[in-house]
Amino acid sequence: MIDETIILGIDGGGSKIRCLAADPDGNILGFGTGGPVNQLFTERDRIVSNISEAVSASIGKLDRVRVKIACCGAPASEELLREGIQRIVDIDQVVNRGELLTSLIGSFLVDKGIVVIAGTGSLAGGKNPEGKVFSCGGWGPLIGDEGSGYWIGLKAINAASKSADRRLPYTVLKDKIVEYFKLHNIAQLVDQVYRKGISRYEIAQISPLVTGSAEEGDRIAQEILEEAGRELALLTKTVIRELSYSDSKISTVGGVFSSGSKSLNEIFGREIKSVYPDVSIVSPRFPPVAGALILGFRILGLNEENLLANIEKFFRRINYV
Repeated sequence: MIDETIILGIDGGGSKIRCLAADPDGNILGFGTGGPVNQLFTERDRIVSNISEAVSASIGKLDRVRVKIACCGAPASEELLREGIQRIVDIDQVVNRGELLTSLIGSFLVDKGIVVIAGTGSLAGGKNPEGKVFSCGGWGPLIGDEGSGYWIGLKAINAASKSADRRLPYTVLKDKIVEYFKLHNIAQLVDQVYRKGISRYEIAQISPLVTGSAEEGDRIAQEILEEAGRELALLTKTVIRELSYSDSKISTVGGVFSSGSKSLNEIFGREIKSVYPDVSIVSPRFPPVAGALILGFRILGLNEENLLANIEKFFRRINYV
């Protein structure tokens, strides 16, 4: 017997998946996370397991419940999302509207504006007041993803190798990468990369080390972050131009922006404002996982007033990463 229906909002990417659960009255029931869910880089069984882990954590000890809808923004098929959810709880409907829309809704509560996403990968996109939609980036690590966590991590590895054979001056990144991979010396990096292998996720996790090194005054780390800022600004300026949206609000989403990199954020803002001085660069009101939940309420035609107030309280209480 089912006592209660619930709604799930799901946001996933190359590093992790997040799930936020609520009841139809807008009360937040729980929040959970799991590992990566990008189908291009993660095995099917692991994706399903990561989805299940996040959903399980979000509903906790609730029993005799059924999911009315899971609204998602994730680089995984609705089939995989359903499979992962159904391991934990019965579900009626799964919809995957993509991370761009859920990020827009989370950032602005409407689907108008521009969002720049820089996590493991990178992309920018938006919708103008006339309803035109445009996006760029999102090409993956071998073709693009400039300015992303992966891109920054790879630049750091490259800088460490150049520093090791004196093509670049000393950088603290060399020592930090040795420590990160638990190596005895930088020469062992070759074996680590080419024989043991390192994942896209592991490389992306080097990005916070670059931010920390830049804050310590390491010039090479600062230069990497400045270049990342310029690349992300190029994505953004392209979207502004193609949408003819020079007075847009621009929301910055993802771990690269939220890491607190002064070098990156200053260059990013300066590059955009030099061409489009009337835009406003803002932090998102809510994270994409909340945008997905809000969108789920709208699809069902539920009143969201109480939900918005409770989301506000919830994300003030927790350390969202």
